[in-house]
Amino acid sequence: MPEKKIKLFIVYAVFLAAAAAIAYEILGASALTNLLGASIFYFSLTIGIFLAALGVGSWLSSKIKNDLLEKLVLIEIILAFLGGGLSTFIFGSYAVVFELMRKISFYGISGFLLGLGLAELIFLFLAFALIFIVGVLIGFELPLFSRILASREDLKDALGKIFFWDYAGALVASISLPVIFFTVFGLIKTSFLIGMINLVAALMLILIMHLEKIPVKPILISGLIAAFSINLLGFLISDKIELFLEKKQYGDRQILFHQNSPYQRFSLVKANDGKISLYINGQRQFESGDWDAAYHETFVHPAMSLAKNRQKILVLGGGDGLALREILKYSDVNQVILVDIDRAIVDASSNLDFMKKLNNSAFSDPRVKVVIDDAFKFVEKERGSAIYNLIFVDFPDPTDDSLSRLYSKEFYLALENILAKDGMAVIQSGGYLIEGQKTIITTLESIGLKTLVFHPPEYNLFDQNFGFTLVSREKIWREQFKDLEVSAPTKIFQKNDYDLSKIFSVELIPKETGAPKVNSLFHPSIVANQGDAFIQHYLESQPREKILAQIKLPEQEIYSQFQEMFYKAY
Repeated sequence: MPEKKIKLFIVYAVFLAAAAAIAYEILGASALTNLLGASIFYFSLTIGIFLAALGVGSWLSSKIKNDLLEKLVLIEIILAFLGGGLSTFIFGSYAVVFELMRKISFYGISGFLLGLGLAELIFLFLAFALIFIVGVLIGFELPLFSRILASREDLKDALGKIFFWDYAGALVASISLPVIFFTVFGLIKTSFLIGMINLVAALMLILIMHLEKIPVKPILISGLIAAFSINLLGFLISDKIELFLEKKQYGDRQILFHQNSPYQRFSLVKANDGKISLYINGQRQFESGDWDAAYHETFVHPAMSLAKNRQKILVLGGGDGLALREILKYSDVNQVILVDIDRAIVDASSNLDFMKKLNNSAFSDPRVKVVIDDAFKFVEKERGSAIYNLIFVDFPDPTDDSLSRLYSKEFYLALENILAKDGMAVIQSGGYLIEGQKTIITTLESIGLKTLVFHPPEYNLFDQNFGFTLVSREKIWREQFKDLEVSAPTKIFQKNDYDLSKIFSVELIPKETGAPKVNSLFHPSIVANQGDAFIQHYLESQPREKILAQIKLPEQEIYSQFQEMFYKAY
């Protein structure tokens, strides 16, 4: 009977250890993707490094000659320490590197960008070093478990059982993490929970040692208790940990609201000057004041001014309600449908007092209908059943493959089918005339749509490099805007004799450069054109004045160097 129990405890421990192993691999890749985007790249890189580490661990396991159970218990306890804190370490390293960067001064834009590049390398080294160490420790597990079970039954039976329960554990973890754990707990809490799974596996092994009358060293019991205490404490205070790390990432600005939704993490942050910003996965979505006006007024009012009919309007994304605020300034708008995948952002924007003040309580307007749905699915479902006079597409920049699909040829084909014959769409296109916008233009024109690009009146490359694309079935010329007036109250267009046509580009892509590739579901080319997320997030993580103060040059010289480098890049 004890022998049967021992075998059961071994396979149970294998199942738990395997579940934890695949969980750490997914956690590491998810944390990096959450911070830096490019999901396929960082998942592939993490998997490759993790597999290499498993090989190193498997090879090193051959050096262990005796006391296999004791050594395996020790490995599980160390994994509980390191793996349980994996997400905290990765997010913490990101915040610490940002904090250190803010303390350094640079001479010129080149030195500043070089410093940021070095900081990114340091962060990636720290993150992948821990992932590699965790992988090496996990590499010890399967060979040691196999040897322990093989000493009790035939090798072929032992290997069959070990590999079956190992794959079963990996399957359960790989399904339950994204479906249950990430949705309910988020990355940091999940990491501490997975650390406890290693401790349960260690406890199983200690029970085997007890059944075999092998003395358990006090250091193992102490380690087990310490690891359990740390993981439990980490789990209980993980919300405070997240809030602390978010605050450090954004330069100790006040965190007004922070939440992990099933789709993203987002924070509403208040600076010393009172400006409020929304960050989604580290990417700034808006900043109140001039930034908000430059972005949302330019995004909405040119198309609204030219439109012959603006009764029925669709907004895709824009869960903060700021584009909605501008649209609702027109009394002839009968209905606005806003589609956003994340109920959490819409709820925050609808219920938080400071957000209601910013968006003028747009969600309370009876003309507004909110639909919580994936925009791609919504547009597909609307085919043939609804036609919209104006469509405003306000998605985050396509920094990863899940967002790339919302900038794809297939999505734009579906969008065309719900656009009125004389209707227009406006697409948030990242920076003005950079490669991302050029890819969007090429993709739209590949399906026969006409485009015209524009930017805010107070446009500058360093601070408000917003690019928008006006889309229609028939060609629209910039001269059509020359005599138009924006009838709604605005901050940036309420100037005497302001010529609206000035914000539109004459030519998009110089012929000598050639057109970028079309972005599609099968060839997501736009992700490669998004630039470096680490640098972008750092530039957006603090007020412009603090960044300018780091660069020991006159402000005008900084702008001119930045423009020169920008045009060389594009």
